[in-house]
Amino acid sequence: MIKYKDFAPRITERGPFGGPSEYESFSEVVSAANQWIESTKIQVINVETVVLPDWSIESTSDDVYGVTTSNGYYPVMISQGLKIDCFQCVRVWYRE
Repeated sequence: MIKYKDFAPRITERGPFGGPSEYESFSEVVSAANQWIESTKIQVINVETVVLPDWSIESTSDDVYGVTTSNGYYPVMISQGLKIDCFQCVRVWYRE
């Protein structure tokens, strides 16, 4: 069965009073994906970059996602003044 796992930037510093937070760089996200691949017994089928809106990114056990200052963060304007916060992520397609 084919599966996938997404790796998104984790918070490195929370903003004051719910303001913008800082997130790890995209190269750190790639490094986390590489470490996971090396530590598991999977057959990698493909690795790709995807840009996902922040509400579709599931938080990990140690982090919560949201607005950021990072080279992996993209505010996307979808309508007049309405923007969606998106993150550059790594998606690993694999077979167990």
